[in-house]
Amino acid sequence: MVEGETVRALILTILLGVGLSTIAQARAAPSDDWGDVPVPASATVRLGRDARGNETREITYAGGVVARQWRDGSGKPQTMVEDRSGHGAVLCLREIYIGLREDLDICRQDGDDALRRVMDEGLDRIDDFVVANSLTPITKDALRATEETRLKKQRDAAALRGPEAQAKICGGGDAQRMLGGLRSASLDKLRAELAAALSVPRPPVSNPCL
Repeated sequence: MVEGETVRALILTILLGVGLSTIAQARAAPSDDWGDVPVPASATVRLGRDARGNETREITYAGGVVARQWRDGSGKPQTMVEDRSGHGAVLCLREIYIGLREDLDICRQDGDDALRRVMDEGLDRIDDFVVANSLTPITKDALRATEETRLKKQRDAAALRGPEAQAKICGGGDAQRMLGGLRSASLDKLRAELAAALSVPRPPVSNPCL
């Protein structure tokens, strides 16, 4: 599962919009400048100070996503955002679905058609969720374009390796372990677990991730 430059750029766009998963560095600024982390009207903001006396800000978004901000010694704001909803980080889930869908495509087996359809339907639902709940505008076409780009790169890489080398990859290691569990899972259970993960509207984030 190789991520291309286009994928990284898109994920970075989403993550920066909600201040997610990475620590955002900003220039030294006055105390009321916390960078470009969105604060919608539905969010609650709490200001404070840490044990060292540095300013802190905590933004709680609808659905249980929380952004924690603090200033380092130079006054630069830093940000960490995580999903505390209990339903999992949606961007992490999306990356897992994309990776598994890629593996299903290049490690094909007879009888996988129904599973591939379920994974495609699931990824479509996740993308709808991201579009509806992202704090910065993102289109479904843009999300789908990166998925197709990744899949094409995986196919091209598999073709370069050749069928024998690809068969070894698909027959052992992480690919076999992950796909084996997926193929043995109940399709109804997969649908139900995804429905539960997407049952609470909230900003899509990648942290915490498995």
